[in-house]
Amino acid sequence: MNIANEDKILELKLRPVWEEIERAREECNSFLEGLGSSEETRDALCMITSEILENAIKYGHFADETDEFTFKIEAGRDGILVQAWSPVPAVGITENLRRLDTIIQWIRSFQSPFQAYLERLKLVAGQPLEDIESGLGLIRIAYEGEAILDFYVNENDILYVSALQPKLQTKTGVAI
Repeated sequence: MNIANEDKILELKLRPVWEEIERAREECNSFLEGLGSSEETRDALCMITSEILENAIKYGHFADETDEFTFKIEAGRDGILVQAWSPVPAVGITENLRRLDTIIQWIRSFQSPFQAYLERLKLVAGQPLEDIESGLGLIRIAYEGEAILDFYVNENDILYVSALQPKLQTKTGVAI
């Protein structure tokens, strides 16, 4: 773990296992508490953390559970940026990226993330019970976390997914 409070950065190396999400949530909470964030801010960022990491694990390409990927939270003038980057598989990369892009563009097509959230809830309500994937994770980041989603793949086939939360405040009401 690397915490640089003068730079307001938390960086973790995580293994692609679900238990690591809870560890990252705890580190996120401690980091934000150290910055003087409100409980509401910590809750929002920890939810964003969970959803970003779940997608990194679900769509990343890892040889085994000992592989690592990077997760970072950076507090700056523009808000707090939550990022994860993980390797993508050689097979199926186009379909996964197209799906990710479609979801993000779909969210952006609404006047507000709340409208996208309501629309997705309607779609989920109509799904058969056997469908285990709700597709709400990225929408929760945009709506509940009030964050701006983005992604790209670099020349080394590393997928960067980020969420910028521009409105976060400390307990005293000063922007982080």
